[in-house]
Amino acid sequence: MFILGLCLLMTIIHVQGECNGGCSEPILFYENIDCKPVFASSDDCCPSHYDCSQIEQRAKSDAEICHFNGKIYNAFESINDDEIYGNCKVGCRCRRKQSGNMGFRCAILDCPEWLGLRPTQGCHLKYELDKCCNVGKVCGSSDISCKVDGKTYYEGQQFSPSNTKCTECICKSGFEGKYEAPFCKKKSCIEEVDHQKEIKNFCAPSYISKGDCCPFNWICPEDSDIIIAAKNPSKNPDLKCKFGKHNLGIGDTFSRTSGKGKLSCECIIPPYLTCIQNYDYPSYAPEY
Repeated sequence: MFILGLCLLMTIIHVQGECNGGCSEPILFYENIDCKPVFASSDDCCPSHYDCSQIEQRAKSDAEICHFNGKIYNAFESINDDEIYGNCKVGCRCRRKQSGNMGFRCAILDCPEWLGLRPTQGCHLKYELDKCCNVGKVCGSSDISCKVDGKTYYEGQQFSPSNTKCTECICKSGFEGKYEAPFCKKKSCIEEVDHQKEIKNFCAPSYISKGDCCPFNWICPEDSDIIIAAKNPSKNPDLKCKFGKHNLGIGDTFSRTSGKGKLSCECIIPPYLTCIQNYDYPSYAPEY
């Protein structure tokens, strides 16, 4: 009986609680680097922390390899384009970069519609899941429509439901309001493609807001960083965020101020910090 109870406990701490909208913190990148969520209670929306032990192992290794989606790539091996085409990259090959670190080099796609090409009047561009650029156009009236968040979308048009975070969808025949395949999928951050070094060295993902799905930048330690301890002691003193060689407890913070604005970082869901960059001027903010 004791063993059965222990097994049930070990299972429950890895199962997310039922809650509207899911976790409000930006945690999608954790899934993309194959970290495992650990929940303190089955009622919690957010994990207490993630098990990223595989990243710890990478940090100890000097092997000339790259990592993506749980796979290991040797030097000069390439990611299958089908895995990354939806993120507008192709030809990603594992190789040593100018910094001396291993990583992927890719070609970035430029879609015709980004360069000003627009469909003729009475037509709209058509998209598919896992495709970066449009796959054609739909002209005239269409019998296929999807009503989401008070707005109507037509065949091949893209939409993101407001109540299902980090989900992208395509209006297709048969859609009945369920945000699941083959109509919808969760976004992919593919952080390992561009930031393998930062992930391995436990730098921090940086966002413009906590509502963002994927980081737009990664912040690495600087000698001038001053860590400020949390005002209230953490209920979980053993949980730590790694930031380079620093170990921060839950609620510990640091900030940086530059001509672009203020960067605020906090240990919220270990082992990575969460950083928010508040831009003083819109021209500094990156475009998506």
